[in-house]
Order: sequence, then structure tokens, then C-alpha cells
Amino acid sequence: MKNNYKLLVFRRSLSGFFNNLYSQYIYLYIVMLGINVAYLGLFRSIASLLSSFISSSLGFISDIFGRKKAYIIGLLLEILSIVFFAFAFNWTFCLLGLALSITSFFGLKSVENILIAESTSRESRAFGFGLISSLSITTSIFSPLIAAYIINMCGGISTQGIRPLFYIGLIGLVFTTVVIILFLSETYSSGESIKYTVLDAFRIVKEKKWLQKWILVETLGGYVFDLSMPFATIYMVEIKHADEFIIGYTGTALNIASILFSPIIGKLGDKYGRVKTLAFFRIFFYISVMIFLFAPSPQYLILYGFFRGIFFASSPVFQTITMELVSRNFRGRWEGIKNLIKLIARSPASFIGGYLYYYFSPETPFITAVLVDMFIRLPLIFSMPETLYKSVK
Repeated sequence: MKNNYKLLVFRRSLSGFFNNLYSQYIYLYIVMLGINVAYLGLFRSIASLLSSFISSSLGFISDIFGRKKAYIIGLLLEILSIVFFAFAFNWTFCLLGLALSITSFFGLKSVENILIAESTSRESRAFGFGLISSLSITTSIFSPLIAAYIINMCGGISTQGIRPLFYIGLIGLVFTTVVIILFLSETYSSGESIKYTVLDAFRIVKEKKWLQKWILVETLGGYVFDLSMPFATIYMVEIKHADEFIIGYTGTALNIASILFSPIIGKLGDKYGRVKTLAFFRIFFYISVMIFLFAPSPQYLILYGFFRGIFFASSPVFQTITMELVSRNFRGRWEGIKNLIKLIARSPASFIGGYLYYYFSPETPFITAVLVDMFIRLPLIFSMPETLYKSVK
């Protein structure tokens, strides 16, 4: 196991703990600061569009100037996003934090996946992704419950009750960033010009039909996620009448399922193929949404969290496919061009989700997300080439 892999486990573990303190409450927090759900969706779409250019540039930077430099930029953007949330006294400050949060999420995810892929062999890569996911979630397993107790001690679900979570998260993320700056090793840099790298990225995608198809898969995934997930906690509180402890136990159940199933699903991906494994475990997404919508009492939401966690545990297989569709030297620019296209294309999704939630019914975004995934995205996943045994030519 390479030193970088150990550092990535460390970073993901601590940042996972701190991120999980506040992640469930971000959109509820913004709504409580005075914006309605429809406008929340609109402004999240604008934030997603604006973030597409910066987050995609991190992929190109990782190829040209090095993985570590791009990674550090992403970490600093993540810290800045939490500063805006922590000290926001109206929803406009939160929108700046939201734009930076989306930027750092996709930018960091891309560069981090490249670093993980370059620290593992093809034969054990899906397991490597699954293991790091499982180990990092282990440290954050009780974060949602800790958050619930903090909120309860600070007055319950309110802006003042949620705000301390951002203060704690800020301190933790600063610490992990300092460690990465000091100890992470550089793995690759091409030294090529920015113009050449960007044009080369467009050339690669233009020539490879399966890359175009995968960008469509990820774009549709953005619609599945952005149509529904920003409004999940809002729905739990407003419609299902969940309190901070139900939200906390739901997050904990999700984490437990992810820990238990991530290495297992990774092993299945290494044995039976990435595509089959990824497609099979989508059924847990559909089951989780059914439980979420038809839960007769708030306690059933904990079961929803567990099934959603099993589905989330298949994410490492998804990340493995993404990395294996191109050779090592093209991973940065592949992530850059992919993020640029998909983030622009998916940017209307949150606006659509907020509109459906506010003007039709709160259940509509979640039902729409399932239909898009089941009837459009899943067939596309089945049609992708298998990357387990060889690079796609």
C-alpha cells in the first residue's frame, strides 16, 4: 500500500467525520435563513453552473501542474465554502458557500479518484476504492448522531442550532488540509500547455463514443441526485415530521450500511465485472425511495437510510469504471472535460426539483428521479464496455 493511499484514507476519514456533521442540514439551514424551496432550487442550479468552470479546471491542472497542486486548491475551496456557511447571517452568504461547496466537491472528488487509481492495481482497484470508502465512513459512522446532540443542546433544529456544526467542521478541515500539504507526494504532471491539454481532452471525447456515453450517464446521474437530494432533509422535517435524532439515526444507518457493503461490493466488482455489479445494486436505490415516500412514521426513515447506504456502497465501482475508461496520462483532462460538460448540462436539475417540490407536490422530485434512473440511465450503464480485464480501446 503506497504512502499516498494511507494519506488519502486519513484525509477521507477525518474529513468524512466533519463533513457528516453538517452535510444533512445544509439545505434546511439555507431555507431557515429565509429562502423558499423553489428559489433554493433555482440558486443551486446557478451555483452549479458557475462552479462547472472552476471544478473542471482542477482536472486539467492535475495533468499539467500535478495532482497534489490541484488537490490542495480543491481543499482550500472546501474550507472557504464552510467559512461562508459558518458566518452566514442571511441566505445570500449561503449561496456563495454553496457555489464553493459544489466546486470543491466535484473538483476534489475527481483529483482524489485519480490519486486512488494511481495507488492501486487494476486487479484490486474496485476493492481499493471500496476499502477506502468503508474505512473513511467508519470514522464518521456516529457523526449524524453527534450532530443531533449538538443541535439539541443548542436549541433544536434552527439556524442557531445548526451553525455550530460548521464551526467544528471548519477546524477539522483546516487540520486535514495542513497534513496533506505537508506529506502528500506528487504522482504525475505532464508539463504540457493549457491550450494543448484542453484541446486534447475534446479530441479524446470526440473520438471515443463510450466516453460520450459515460458523460451522458454522469449527467443523468446529476439529474437523479439534484432533482431530489437537496430536498430530502427538508422533506423529512416538513412532511415526515422528523426531529434531529431521527435525522441522526438515519445518517448513522446509512453509514453503517456503507461500511458493511463497500468492500463486499468492491470485491464483487473485481470478480464479476464493474458494469454488472453497478447495475445490480441500483435496486437498493429504488427500494430506499419507496420506503422514504411511504414511511408511515418518522422511525421508518432509519430503514430508508440503511437501504440508501447499500446503494451508496456501490459508488466505488462507479468511480473505478470512470478511471479505467482512459489511460493514466489522460485521467486529469478526462475528469476536467467530463466535469465541464456534465455540470453545465445538469445545472437546471435543482431548479426543476425545487419547482416540482414547491408547485406540484413534495413527492414529485423523488419519483421523477427514480423514473429517470430506471428507464434512461440504467440501460445506458448496461451498454457500457467492461473495464475489469483490459483498458477500453
